[in-house]
Amino acid sequence: MVTEMTTKDQKIVVISGGTATNELVSIFNKISPRICYILPISDNGGSTSEIIRVIGGPAIGDIRSRLTRLIPSHQEPLRKLLSFRLSSDPREAKMQWNEIVDGTHSLWTAINPATREIFRAFFIHIHVELLKRSKHQLNSNKKQFRYELANVGNLFLTGVRLFIGSLDSAIELFCKLSDIDSKTEVLPCINTNFTYHISALLENGLIITGQSQISHPSDTNSKVDIYPPPIHTTRPPTPSDNILRTNYFGTASLDGLNTEFPINEVALASSRHSMISVLSDNESDEESGNVPQYTHPELKKSQLHFNKSTNIEPLLSPIKRIFYVSPYGQEICPSAPNKVTTSIAHADILIFSIGSLMTSIIPIVILKGVGRAIASSHSKGHKKRVLLLNGCLDRETFGMTAIDFIRVIVESATYSVNSNSEDIQKADNINWNIYITHLVYMKDPQIQVDTDYLEKVRNIKCVEVDKIPDTEFFNPQSLQESLSAIASEE
Repeated sequence: MVTEMTTKDQKIVVISGGTATNELVSIFNKISPRICYILPISDNGGSTSEIIRVIGGPAIGDIRSRLTRLIPSHQEPLRKLLSFRLSSDPREAKMQWNEIVDGTHSLWTAINPATREIFRAFFIHIHVELLKRSKHQLNSNKKQFRYELANVGNLFLTGVRLFIGSLDSAIELFCKLSDIDSKTEVLPCINTNFTYHISALLENGLIITGQSQISHPSDTNSKVDIYPPPIHTTRPPTPSDNILRTNYFGTASLDGLNTEFPINEVALASSRHSMISVLSDNESDEESGNVPQYTHPELKKSQLHFNKSTNIEPLLSPIKRIFYVSPYGQEICPSAPNKVTTSIAHADILIFSIGSLMTSIIPIVILKGVGRAIASSHSKGHKKRVLLLNGCLDRETFGMTAIDFIRVIVESATYSVNSNSEDIQKADNINWNIYITHLVYMKDPQIQVDTDYLEKVRNIKCVEVDKIPDTEFFNPQSLQESLSAIASEE
């Protein structure tokens, strides 16, 4: 009872991706009802990739996933509707979508007719937009939207954004219509109507462009760059030792081609022929909505059928750093909106949650303004900055230890402050405690945790939490008790 009284008015800010942290929402809510979730907008995989390809705009899959998880139980029919994923069969998926648009699908049965018509208005709006972008391409599949596996909530949120013209406002309307607790905020790390992509520079100098390509590449054939690509074709998650290795990463081999396009440290294309093909293909492309006329060739490949297998191969080399890129592949340094930096700066507890470190957490931390906000302490007393360590390593973090996880966050935060990759190497000379004060990890962790170094050298308190037997998941009760204890510290 004492813990509840001392933490109920504290503000929690959670920096996270989508799926993994969804399982912890109820735990955070028991610690304090005042919660702000900050999510990335760079995921170009799954059904989100189709919306980006045809409509443009930010990736809203992680945001929609968190919003649907927050919908209260008395709005279960709406939660089912906005979580519904269309069939994997293209013909059946199109039929399901048409039934949702015209209001005859069984999902509407338990929803109030007046509410149904509000939602249908935005479904009709996005439906018309998809048709408009396809009408000039009737003889080509290039711009045809693929309805299979499309998430209804993603389409609704996109329809609202297009109608209102603001992603923040679209999220606000989603929350109002579904009765999500007004004390809970869901913020995109960048409030935009445009698409933002990330790239990973590897230690060996190669680069991967696109979040899905970094974490769970789509099974497509790099030789068949058509829309839609045949589902039966495959592409290895990690390139083998042949010419596809350099093509996959887009290494700096322009083969003597002179071009006006800006070239970053790892270049835009891998050969003269591929560059010429890109230029000729885009001469006929009509700029539509928020889709730029030129798009980096790696970002044009469909990521609808991405690979999230646990057996996916590690990257060829560790990731050196993550950065945002323009449609040309050139490095850019976006700024976080004031609402995001203010929420982080005034947080009583800042949590770097479980999930993909490199593609969910870091794309938020590297934004201008975020590093300074993390280091600030506007809240009453001492702000706690907590890293929830993953239960196991993934494709992006293979071979890393807990110290490496923290170092990456510290280096990314210093990049956010300086916007200069050369300054990242100075992170070891910085007090890590201003960015991470607590490390929460599972008992008998798969990821190595050097508690002596972290506590004695880096002044980071290490907290061990029980896990569910025979799994790599936090025990919910143990995690809640540990976080509550951290929140109550003076």
